[in-house]
Amino acid sequence: MDDGRRYLTPAEAAAALRVSTDTVLRLVSSGELPALRVSPRVIRIPMPAFDAFQAGRRPAKRRVVNRHVETEPALGIDERAAEPVTSR
Repeated sequence: MDDGRRYLTPAEAAAALRVSTDTVLRLVSSGELPALRVSPRVIRIPMPAFDAFQAGRRPAKRRVVNRHVETEPALGIDERAAEPVTSR
């Protein structure tokens, strides 16, 4: 299954494996099928990982990789975050 794509959706992987999407999501959550969590609801399966899984090679168990999201606001040069207001 190599049509130049780098990632598969769980639904596309399920269709290629002839299983349900729930089965693919179970494989991903158990670490048997490596995947990337792009956002809280979006999972992508890298083609090399999918090809290895299809060929019967099982990687070391890994959970879904969560992308680090910056929680602090980006400040420009010479900017400071506002001090919290405290009541007296």
